[in-house]
Amino acid sequence: MQLVVQLFSLTFSEPLLVIAFTVTLSVAWGLTQALPPASAARSFGHPGMRVQVIVGDLFEQRGHIVVGFTDTFDTCVADDLVISRSSVQAQLLQHWYAGSQEDLDDALTAALERSEVEAVESRADKPHGKLERYPVGTVAVLSRNGRKAFGLAYSRLGNSLVAESSAEKIWVSLCRLWEAVYEHGHREPLALPIIGGALARVDTLSQENLLKMILLSFAAASRARVVTRELTVVIHPTALHDINVLEIRHFLMTL
Repeated sequence: MQLVVQLFSLTFSEPLLVIAFTVTLSVAWGLTQALPPASAARSFGHPGMRVQVIVGDLFEQRGHIVVGFTDTFDTCVADDLVISRSSVQAQLLQHWYAGSQEDLDDALTAALERSEVEAVESRADKPHGKLERYPVGTVAVLSRNGRKAFGLAYSRLGNSLVAESSAEKIWVSLCRLWEAVYEHGHREPLALPIIGGALARVDTLSQENLLKMILLSFAAASRARVVTRELTVVIHPTALHDINVLEIRHFLMTL
Protein backbone atom coordinates (compact mmCIF):
# COMPACT_ATOMS: atom_id res chain seq x y z
CA MET A 1 0.00 0.00 0.00
CA GLN A 2 2.82 2.37 0.86
CA LEU A 3 4.39 1.72 -2.56
CA VAL A 4 1.10 2.57 -4.28
CA VAL A 5 0.89 5.86 -2.37
CA GLN A 6 4.46 6.72 -3.30
CA LEU A 7 3.85 5.99 -6.97
CA PHE A 8 0.63 8.03 -6.90
CA SER A 9 2.58 10.99 -5.46
CA LEU A 10 5.35 10.59 -8.01
CA THR A 11 2.79 10.67 -10.82
CA PHE A 12 2.39 14.37 -10.20
CA SER A 13 5.87 15.32 -8.97
CA GLU A 14 8.08 13.11 -11.19
CA PRO A 15 6.03 11.90 -14.16
CA LEU A 16 9.10 10.90 -16.22
CA LEU A 17 10.38 8.77 -13.36
CA VAL A 18 7.04 6.97 -13.15
CA ILE A 19 7.04 6.35 -16.90
CA ALA A 20 10.58 4.97 -16.78
CA PHE A 21 9.67 2.74 -13.85
CA THR A 22 6.59 1.43 -15.65
CA VAL A 23 8.51 0.75 -18.85
CA THR A 24 11.20 -1.13 -16.90
CA LEU A 25 8.61 -3.33 -15.23
CA SER A 26 6.91 -4.02 -18.55
CA VAL A 27 10.18 -4.98 -20.22
CA ALA A 28 11.17 -7.22 -17.30
CA TRP A 29 7.79 -8.97 -17.40
CA GLY A 30 8.05 -9.41 -21.16
CA LEU A 31 11.50 -10.95 -20.89
CA THR A 32 10.34 -13.46 -18.28
CA GLN A 33 7.49 -14.48 -20.57
CA ALA A 34 9.80 -14.84 -23.55
CA LEU A 35 12.38 -17.00 -21.80
CA PRO A 36 11.99 -20.74 -22.33
CA PRO A 37 10.65 -22.71 -19.35
CA ALA A 38 13.18 -24.55 -17.21
CA SER A 39 10.81 -27.25 -15.92
CA ALA A 40 7.89 -29.39 -16.96
CA ALA A 41 5.47 -31.42 -14.88
CA ARG A 42 2.27 -33.42 -15.05
CA SER A 43 0.13 -35.11 -12.44
CA PHE A 44 -1.71 -38.30 -13.39
CA GLY A 45 -4.96 -39.43 -11.82
CA HIS A 46 -4.91 -43.08 -12.85
CA PRO A 47 -2.57 -44.22 -11.54
CA GLY A 48 -1.98 -41.42 -9.06
CA MET A 49 1.53 -40.11 -9.66
CA ARG A 50 3.49 -37.03 -10.63
CA VAL A 51 6.22 -36.72 -13.26
CA GLN A 52 8.47 -33.68 -13.41
CA VAL A 53 11.50 -32.59 -15.39
CA ILE A 54 13.77 -30.03 -13.75
CA VAL A 55 17.20 -28.49 -14.12
CA GLY A 56 19.37 -29.13 -11.08
CA ASP A 57 21.58 -31.48 -9.10
CA LEU A 58 20.58 -35.14 -8.83
CA PHE A 59 22.04 -35.43 -5.34
CA GLU A 60 19.95 -32.57 -4.00
CA GLN A 61 16.70 -34.40 -4.75
CA ARG A 62 14.72 -36.23 -2.11
CA GLY A 63 14.01 -39.94 -2.11
CA HIS A 64 15.80 -42.60 -4.12
CA ILE A 65 18.10 -41.99 -7.08
CA VAL A 66 19.27 -43.79 -10.22
CA VAL A 67 22.96 -43.89 -11.15
CA GLY A 68 24.32 -45.30 -14.38
CA PHE A 69 27.04 -47.97 -14.42
CA THR A 70 28.71 -50.04 -17.09
CA ASP A 71 28.25 -53.80 -17.38
CA THR A 72 31.43 -54.38 -15.35
CA PHE A 73 30.33 -52.11 -12.50
CA ASP A 74 33.79 -50.57 -12.46
CA THR A 75 34.30 -47.86 -9.85
CA CYS A 76 37.88 -46.60 -10.11
CA VAL A 77 38.04 -42.88 -10.94
CA ALA A 78 41.79 -42.44 -10.50
CA ASP A 79 43.27 -40.39 -13.33
CA ASP A 80 39.95 -40.69 -15.22
CA LEU A 81 41.31 -43.94 -16.64
CA VAL A 82 38.42 -46.36 -16.04
CA ILE A 83 35.57 -44.13 -14.85
CA SER A 84 35.41 -40.40 -15.47
CA ARG A 85 35.50 -38.18 -12.41
CA SER A 86 32.85 -36.01 -14.07
CA SER A 87 30.34 -38.88 -14.20
CA VAL A 88 27.29 -39.25 -11.97
CA GLN A 89 28.83 -42.47 -10.71
CA ALA A 90 31.87 -40.55 -9.47
CA GLN A 91 29.53 -38.13 -7.70
CA LEU A 92 27.83 -41.09 -6.01
CA LEU A 93 31.23 -42.23 -4.80
CA GLN A 94 31.84 -38.83 -3.19
CA HIS A 95 28.36 -38.07 -1.87
CA TRP A 96 27.42 -41.48 -0.51
CA TYR A 97 30.77 -43.13 0.23
CA ALA A 98 33.04 -40.17 1.02
CA GLY A 99 35.31 -41.13 -1.86
CA SER A 100 35.96 -44.65 -0.54
CA GLN A 101 36.10 -46.96 -3.57
CA GLU A 102 36.43 -49.95 -1.24
CA ASP A 103 33.12 -49.15 0.49
CA LEU A 104 31.32 -48.73 -2.84
CA ASP A 105 32.82 -51.97 -4.17
CA ASP A 106 31.71 -53.84 -1.04
CA ALA A 107 28.19 -52.48 -1.44
CA LEU A 108 28.12 -53.49 -5.11
CA THR A 109 29.40 -56.98 -4.34
CA ALA A 110 26.58 -57.50 -1.85
CA ALA A 111 23.97 -56.03 -4.20
CA LEU A 112 25.07 -58.21 -7.13
CA GLU A 113 25.39 -61.42 -5.15
CA ARG A 114 22.35 -63.00 -6.80
CA SER A 115 22.88 -61.50 -10.25
CA GLU A 116 24.09 -63.64 -13.12
CA VAL A 117 27.64 -63.08 -14.39
CA GLU A 118 27.47 -63.08 -18.18
CA ALA A 119 31.20 -63.34 -18.94
CA VAL A 120 34.61 -62.97 -17.32
CA GLU A 121 37.42 -61.15 -19.10
CA SER A 122 41.06 -62.11 -18.77
CA ARG A 123 43.50 -59.65 -17.28
CA ALA A 124 45.48 -59.83 -20.50
CA ASP A 125 42.47 -58.60 -22.50
CA LYS A 126 41.32 -56.03 -19.93
CA PRO A 127 44.39 -54.66 -18.15
CA HIS A 128 42.46 -52.23 -15.94
CA GLY A 129 39.34 -52.48 -13.81
CA LYS A 130 37.01 -55.35 -13.04
CA LEU A 131 36.76 -58.51 -15.11
CA GLU A 132 33.23 -59.82 -14.49
CA ARG A 133 30.53 -58.71 -16.90
CA TYR A 134 26.83 -58.58 -16.09
CA PRO A 135 23.98 -58.43 -18.61
CA VAL A 136 23.08 -54.91 -19.71
CA GLY A 137 20.02 -53.94 -17.69
CA THR A 138 21.33 -55.42 -14.43
CA VAL A 139 20.35 -53.30 -11.44
CA ALA A 140 22.40 -53.16 -8.23
CA VAL A 141 20.30 -51.76 -5.40
CA LEU A 142 22.48 -49.84 -2.94
CA SER A 143 21.17 -48.61 0.42
CA ARG A 144 22.50 -45.69 2.44
CA ASN A 145 20.90 -43.73 5.29
CA GLY A 146 17.40 -44.91 4.48
CA ARG A 147 17.70 -44.14 0.76
CA LYS A 148 18.42 -46.33 -2.23
CA ALA A 149 20.58 -45.82 -5.29
CA PHE A 150 19.58 -48.02 -8.21
CA GLY A 151 22.84 -48.74 -10.03
CA LEU A 152 21.77 -49.39 -13.62
CA ALA A 153 24.17 -51.06 -16.05
CA TYR A 154 23.03 -49.59 -19.36
CA SER A 155 26.32 -49.56 -21.29
CA ARG A 156 29.14 -51.94 -22.12
CA LEU A 157 32.66 -51.02 -21.11
CA GLY A 158 35.04 -52.31 -23.76
CA ASN A 159 38.43 -53.69 -22.88
CA SER A 160 39.85 -50.44 -24.23
CA LEU A 161 37.82 -48.72 -21.45
CA VAL A 162 35.40 -47.04 -23.86
CA ALA A 163 31.77 -47.25 -22.74
CA GLU A 164 29.13 -47.69 -25.43
CA SER A 165 25.39 -48.15 -25.45
CA SER A 166 22.49 -47.94 -27.88
CA ALA A 167 18.82 -46.96 -27.96
CA GLU A 168 17.84 -50.63 -27.71
CA LYS A 169 20.11 -51.26 -24.71
CA ILE A 170 18.81 -48.18 -22.94
CA TRP A 171 15.19 -49.18 -23.51
CA VAL A 172 15.81 -52.68 -22.14
CA SER A 173 17.72 -51.22 -19.19
CA LEU A 174 14.90 -48.79 -18.38
CA CYS A 175 12.33 -51.59 -18.41
CA ARG A 176 14.42 -53.55 -15.92
CA LEU A 177 14.99 -50.43 -13.85
CA TRP A 178 11.26 -49.88 -13.34
CA GLU A 179 10.90 -53.50 -12.24
CA ALA A 180 13.62 -53.02 -9.62
CA VAL A 181 12.14 -49.72 -8.44
CA TYR A 182 8.71 -51.35 -8.11
CA GLU A 183 10.21 -54.17 -6.05
CA HIS A 184 12.52 -52.13 -3.80
CA GLY A 185 11.42 -48.50 -3.95
CA HIS A 186 8.16 -48.75 -1.97
CA ARG A 187 6.61 -46.09 -4.23
CA GLU A 188 8.80 -43.39 -2.68
CA PRO A 189 10.05 -40.45 -4.81
CA LEU A 190 12.67 -41.35 -7.41
CA ALA A 191 15.09 -39.04 -9.24
CA LEU A 192 17.29 -39.91 -12.18
CA PRO A 193 19.50 -38.11 -14.68
CA ILE A 194 19.23 -38.40 -18.44
CA ILE A 195 21.06 -41.64 -19.02
CA GLY A 196 22.89 -42.44 -22.24
CA GLY A 197 24.54 -39.09 -22.82
CA ALA A 198 28.06 -38.26 -23.92
CA LEU A 199 29.93 -40.81 -21.82
CA ALA A 200 27.84 -43.71 -23.17
CA ARG A 201 28.24 -42.45 -26.74
CA VAL A 202 24.64 -42.86 -27.86
CA ASP A 203 25.23 -40.46 -30.71
CA THR A 204 22.08 -41.39 -32.63
CA LEU A 205 19.83 -39.81 -29.99
CA SER A 206 19.85 -36.25 -28.69
CA GLN A 207 19.48 -35.41 -25.02
CA GLU A 208 15.87 -34.46 -25.71
CA ASN A 209 15.12 -37.80 -27.36
CA LEU A 210 16.81 -39.69 -24.53
CA LEU A 211 14.63 -37.76 -22.10
CA LYS A 212 11.51 -38.64 -24.08
CA MET A 213 12.55 -42.30 -24.05
CA ILE A 214 12.80 -42.22 -20.25
CA LEU A 215 9.36 -40.61 -19.93
CA LEU A 216 7.76 -42.96 -22.43
CA SER A 217 9.18 -46.10 -20.83
CA PHE A 218 8.08 -44.95 -17.38
CA ALA A 219 4.56 -44.22 -18.63
CA ALA A 220 4.41 -47.64 -20.24
CA ALA A 221 5.60 -49.37 -17.06
CA SER A 222 3.11 -47.40 -14.97
CA ARG A 223 0.08 -48.53 -16.96
CA ALA A 224 0.04 -51.86 -15.16
CA ARG A 225 1.13 -50.76 -11.66
CA VAL A 226 2.42 -47.82 -9.65
CA VAL A 227 6.20 -47.80 -9.91
CA THR A 228 6.65 -44.60 -7.87
CA ARG A 229 4.32 -41.81 -6.83
CA GLU A 230 6.82 -39.17 -7.94
CA LEU A 231 9.41 -39.34 -10.71
CA THR A 232 11.87 -36.50 -11.22
CA VAL A 233 14.14 -36.42 -14.24
CA VAL A 234 17.03 -34.07 -13.53
CA ILE A 235 18.64 -32.21 -16.42
CA HIS A 236 22.22 -31.13 -15.89
CA PRO A 237 22.52 -27.38 -16.64
CA THR A 238 25.08 -28.07 -19.38
CA ALA A 239 22.55 -30.21 -21.27
CA LEU A 240 19.74 -27.66 -21.25
CA HIS A 241 20.83 -26.17 -24.59
CA ASP A 242 19.98 -29.50 -26.25
CA ILE A 243 16.48 -29.74 -24.79
CA ASN A 244 13.32 -27.83 -25.65
CA VAL A 245 11.53 -27.94 -22.31
CA LEU A 246 8.39 -26.49 -23.86
CA GLU A 247 8.35 -29.48 -26.21
CA ILE A 248 8.82 -31.77 -23.21
CA ARG A 249 5.77 -30.15 -21.60
CA HIS A 250 3.71 -30.97 -24.66
CA PHE A 251 5.16 -34.50 -24.77
CA LEU A 252 4.16 -35.12 -21.15
CA MET A 253 0.58 -34.18 -21.98
CA THR A 254 0.45 -36.87 -24.68
CA LEU A 255 1.41 -39.70 -22.34
